[in-house]
Amino acid sequence: MADTVKGVDISVWNGDVDFEMLKRNGISFVMIGMGKRFAENVQKAEAAGMPWGGYFYTDSVSPEEDEEELAKILDRLKGKRPTYPIAIDVEDDGTKAAKGGWNYANVNRNAKFLLEGLEKAGYYPMLYTGFEEIENYIDEAVWRKYDMWWAQWSTRCGYPGDNLGMWQFGGETNYICSPYIEGEIFDQNYAYKDYPTIIKSGGWNNWGTPEPLPDYPDDYPPYQNGTVKDVQEWLNSAYGADLVVDGICGQLTKKALISALQTILNDTYGAGLDVDGIFGRKTRAAIRNLSNGDTGDYVRALQGFLIGRGQDTGGFDGIFGNLTESAVRTFQLVKNLTVDGIAGKNTFEALAKE
Repeated sequence: MADTVKGVDISVWNGDVDFEMLKRNGISFVMIGMGKRFAENVQKAEAAGMPWGGYFYTDSVSPEEDEEELAKILDRLKGKRPTYPIAIDVEDDGTKAAKGGWNYANVNRNAKFLLEGLEKAGYYPMLYTGFEEIENYIDEAVWRKYDMWWAQWSTRCGYPGDNLGMWQFGGETNYICSPYIEGEIFDQNYAYKDYPTIIKSGGWNNWGTPEPLPDYPDDYPPYQNGTVKDVQEWLNSAYGADLVVDGICGQLTKKALISALQTILNDTYGAGLDVDGIFGRKTRAAIRNLSNGDTGDYVRALQGFLIGRGQDTGGFDGIFGNLTESAVRTFQLVKNLTVDGIAGKNTFEALAKE
């Protein structure tokens, strides 16, 4: 893996971009939106000696629109030789939903068609997306095959796959550095691969005749984050919670999680708590820190709280790994807590009382 390099992504919304200013501020590459100003921004990037790639926001809701979008992309790339990937931007800003296409069947078909179309045309394909999409809308065989440009505005990248190419870590919200570059807001990214070498030597993007990418391996361990239903089933079987397994983290599920936490603290640390499902002063005082590397039901309770609040822990398995740490850090950021990735008294209290 190459040394990490910093880049930005731009679109028509960035207006007249000063590429020399970007270079002065340590920006090493740019991903250019393939709408209006695409050709202009490509010319300016090349004049400044700035390596570039492209991205296309897709809002197709039919096979016919898939074909139209692919034709647009290939037409706009004609005669150009980018040294970064061409990404398909799969997210919903309301457009797909308004057209009735924000569903698994449409999103998965559309992403697969465009990525395969780019590959067949000799362009190095990449998928830009986030947790919601890979969990609910895109097949694992699709999102694991192509390099991932991961969208997660956080202090750490929580992508669960091994095909990470780039991470968009911030835009107008940025927890790593200022969102501003000389007074202008830019979406900012890290690249983890030496794309100019990969693309040129591989013959991609009109630099030669590339070999097809390897297929997704059939024996790849499946990705599965825990769900609220998983948490409820565990609370019922392990702690007799008698919850309706409906996938909704309501007051009864939250109370059952606190009761399970109190039971675990009593059994593990002799806390002597009343198991009443109320996170009070004595429960707070009994909390012990959890951090990366810890395992067991105490960690599973933590993951249950996080999953119930929409965080991705990489599984409901009782293992405090990198994804659980990333979920803790993200929750701490949202709640204005000290961001250290350690689940202590303040973090548990915020989770229990939210």
